Amino acid sequence: MVAAGVLLAAGCGGSDSTPTTPTPPSSAPPSSAGRFDVTIAGDGVTQGGILYRPETPQPRPALIVLHGWQTAGTNGAALVEGRARRFSDDGYVALALSMRGWPPSGGADDCGLRQPDDVALAAAWLRTLPGVDGDRVALVGFSQGGQVALLTAARDARLRAVVAYFPVTDVARWKVTTANADIPGYVTAVCEPGGVTSRSPLTQAPRIAAPVLLVHGDADTRVPTEQSRLLADALVAAGRRVQLELITGAQHGFTTAEEAVARPIVDRFLAAELR
Repeated sequence: MVAAGVLLAAGCGGSDSTPTTPTPPSSAPPSSAGRFDVTIAGDGVTQGGILYRPETPQPRPALIVLHGWQTAGTNGAALVEGRARRFSDDGYVALALSMRGWPPSGGADDCGLRQPDDVALAAAWLRTLPGVDGDRVALVGFSQGGQVALLTAARDARLRAVVAYFPVTDVARWKVTTANADIPGYVTAVCEPGGVTSRSPLTQAPRIAAPVLLVHGDADTRVPTEQSRLLADALVAAGRRVQLELITGAQHGFTTAEEAVARPIVDRFLAAELR
């Protein structure tokens, strides 16, 4: 497995939110086991990803794995391919997906405005695959990918679970509490046009029906730990199921040792919710 510090990128950066057009149809769902480069129709953009299918005679639960923010031109799916492969080894159908704004997907990063609609369409596509149990689809996201996963769950009631590693949950508060000097400018340029409310999972908590696991480092200053604490409190207040796990000493993006602590927690949560 690739070290978590390499896989898990920070949640900021990007440009305007103009989508690419036209959007071609999704590629035909593969039905055999193995690794596949796939193309999926999003909300006005083309999404690219890497699909892993295990050898199994029975329908399996499926996961979509979402990367965090990266510099322009970085292949987002490739960043989390190792995660998808490992989940497939554990018996899941797993899709490493590039979010809008990162190749091979089209469009531009929009800080969670339309990206959740793209991911919801990817989940709908996954449900069409032979060998996928459409009632057992979940999301795993890192940083901005965690933010987008939570926002997707507020829009797609069929999702069975969400794992969000160190997500942004309140964009406005993030702008004034982060220790990273570049993030306020990103929020101003990318997140604030169109409003931050719809981009903040904290405001969507009552609509998140799926059980949520939040994993955050207690020393994170880029996306402060309170971002997960605030959402956990809001989900509890809304009568939703949530588990908050703080990793001692971890900053934004886990070391291999810190991920070794988090991984079994994530595995147990997914096994309980999807199996």
